[in-house]
Amino acid sequence: MKAQNNLSSLGVSLEELYAGIDKQIIIKLTDKNFEFHVVLIGRDSRPDCKLSSWGANLWMRTRKGTNCEKYKSFAALQRALINQIKHRVESQGEIIFQISDEVHTM
Repeated sequence: MKAQNNLSSLGVSLEELYAGIDKQIIIKLTDKNFEFHVVLIGRDSRPDCKLSSWGANLWMRTRKGTNCEKYKSFAALQRALINQIKHRVESQGEIIFQISDEVHTM
């Protein structure tokens, strides 16, 4: 499983994503009909990193998300997201990262 594109090429900064106001990462898999929403800020305004998909009935956190730590680079964030999906989703497709103007917190 590999990524078709990079988070750094999506025209948004990590600061904007951690603000959690108007931009959010969406992850799609080429061989699945569901998508994952990536939440980088918790309800308590502390850093987080959780992936959720209603269609896949999955919810998971990365290690840094569990420890309320921010990712310092897109490369590290992307690597953590890909690893979570590899370990939790049975897929042979490629990963597509997108940015949404709608923010979903679950």
